[in-house]
Amino acid sequence: MKRFFFISILLLFVYSCKEFSNRPHNSDALQDSIQLYIGKANDFTKSDDEVVAYLDKASSFIKSQERDSIYFINKFYVAFIYDNVGKSDQFKNIMLEVVEEATKENDSVNLARAYSYIGEYYSGRMVMDSAVMNFQQAEKIFFKLKDNLGVGRMQVKMSLSKYKVRDYLGSEKSAVAALTYIRLENNKLLEYEANNLLGITCIEIKDFDKAKEYFEKSLKIATEVELNTLGQYQTKAISLNNLGLVNFKTNNFREALYFFNQAIVEPDLFQEHPSLYAIILDNKAKSEFKMGDFSNLPKAFHKALHIKNGFQLIPEVVSSKINLSEYYEKTGQADSAKYYAREAYKIAKNSNILNLQLLAIDQLSNVEPENENAYSKEYIKLSDSLLAAERKVSEKFARIEFETDEIMRQKEQLAIQNRNIIFFSLLSLFIVGLLYIIRDQRNRNAQLRLREAQQRANEEIYNLMLSQQKKLDDVVIKEKQRIAQELHDGVLGRLFGTRLNLDSLNKKNDEKAIQNRDHYISELKNIEQDIREISHELNREKFALVNNFVSILNNLFEEQKTISEAVLQTKIDTTINWTKVDNTVKINLYRIVQESLQNINKYANAKTIIVNLLRDNDVMNLTIQDDGQGFDVSKKSKGIGLQNLESRVNSCGGTIMIKSAKGAGATIEIMMPYEIPVKNNQL
Repeated sequence: MKRFFFISILLLFVYSCKEFSNRPHNSDALQDSIQLYIGKANDFTKSDDEVVAYLDKASSFIKSQERDSIYFINKFYVAFIYDNVGKSDQFKNIMLEVVEEATKENDSVNLARAYSYIGEYYSGRMVMDSAVMNFQQAEKIFFKLKDNLGVGRMQVKMSLSKYKVRDYLGSEKSAVAALTYIRLENNKLLEYEANNLLGITCIEIKDFDKAKEYFEKSLKIATEVELNTLGQYQTKAISLNNLGLVNFKTNNFREALYFFNQAIVEPDLFQEHPSLYAIILDNKAKSEFKMGDFSNLPKAFHKALHIKNGFQLIPEVVSSKINLSEYYEKTGQADSAKYYAREAYKIAKNSNILNLQLLAIDQLSNVEPENENAYSKEYIKLSDSLLAAERKVSEKFARIEFETDEIMRQKEQLAIQNRNIIFFSLLSLFIVGLLYIIRDQRNRNAQLRLREAQQRANEEIYNLMLSQQKKLDDVVIKEKQRIAQELHDGVLGRLFGTRLNLDSLNKKNDEKAIQNRDHYISELKNIEQDIREISHELNREKFALVNNFVSILNNLFEEQKTISEAVLQTKIDTTINWTKVDNTVKINLYRIVQESLQNINKYANAKTIIVNLLRDNDVMNLTIQDDGQGFDVSKKSKGIGLQNLESRVNSCGGTIMIKSAKGAGATIEIMMPYEIPVKNNQL
């Protein structure tokens, strides 16, 4: 972080000199005094107390300046140097003053810078929710200023902050957003950092293929661009180390060692970035250890640990001690293995970094199996605490993101890209709409063909009913002729003869005449019985006429019995007055029964079929049930057969319900109106 501050100071100094050359001469003396004390404070030969004294004097002069750009630059100078001598709280206080003053002066640029530096302050102290909140405030201002690099830089900082507290998904999201803005300005340094962040995040979420892809992109940038001129040193070594790390994570130790060997021989690595050198050395040694090559061990582990201790890199020191413990455990040196495992645990516990404690406890349980139970309990407890902490941090970040208008601002910033998206979206919608119209037209044509097919089937059934009716009419005519002939030749003749005989007997009054009259009275009774029988025959003829539709159904049932081995049980309500039932209803009922029986014969493999047609007040209930293999009603797509049934029922104003399950047969329940008004009584 100190290197970053020195670079910032240098840039600000150049900028301030340029601004100062354009200022009125009446403020020259004040600015000269401020620069004098800042220059003395920036002398590395001075003690910290002397530096602080010079900074205090510079601050007192700065208070007398106008609230212009030079004023804020001077305050940034002083704050950075305070931080470099360990006065971080003073650094934060000055930045808070800048926030307040820049807000009053409506100075968006310096306000954004102040928020960014406050975020850096909190990030260095692992207060990541406050860090992210300040980075987001800065990012919001940069967005309004249309500063793509500023937005991208803040997204990178937010990504790193989230990564440090193990919010890996949030880190990935911020890094991807950063790349969106960075690529608009072609800033290779920030693009390099964003790709590296995405790579290490993908390692943590175990997406190793993606991690390799991002690290290869960062290596390509580091190879092609001199990033050290932009303030970032040993970028190629960092990328090579990362590629080695992702191969190590996937147990590809030989490939990992290849990258570590390349990284560690990068020019001036130890001089420019000794801590990175120690990390690479440690990783290289661990890869050799995993491959069974102990020739440089444990010397390499100890060397890396010594360098890390010098820089007080707590996580890396813990890692080195765990590596040494594993080495000594492998080589049978139990006491040394326990010593370094305990040392690692002690440092990790003092650091309050939970994931480091988990690693140390895991190694302790390996080298001290006698205490494995106690370590396991502590491991579980720490894991629960770590999960709870991660969840709490994620919820904080989610709340912070919810309170910003990031999405709306990104839409404004990417207006050009959005126009392209809108164009392609409209084109896609047009294509989808066209496909929908074509499909809808096909469905309409299919429905029309279905109606035509149903109409033809209805006409066939109607013609069948007319044919049956004609046959019945012929039988009725012949029967009437027979009855008329019997009445004329039989009954009337007998009545006429009896009447004449009775008339002649009325003139006689003897015993024989009385006997003859009794005989003819008996004859009249016989004639009466004959007339009654003829009347009954006429009633039966009327019943047959009325129940002609029932006979058609019965014919269908008889035909079903001849073509299927399934037992068919039928029941038709005799109280139904078929003369009041609309012909359309009769036709559709017949067709529904016919199609249902055909479907059962084709697919059900049923042993028993039940068909009931009953009347319930003004409704006719048709139930068709089978004990076949059934089907899943919720998953079964409606074929043409079921569509036909529904279409026929709907055309008569009825309702249909289908119940079925695999292995449980099927039941079709249909309700149709008993009577239809005369105006609808047509085909």
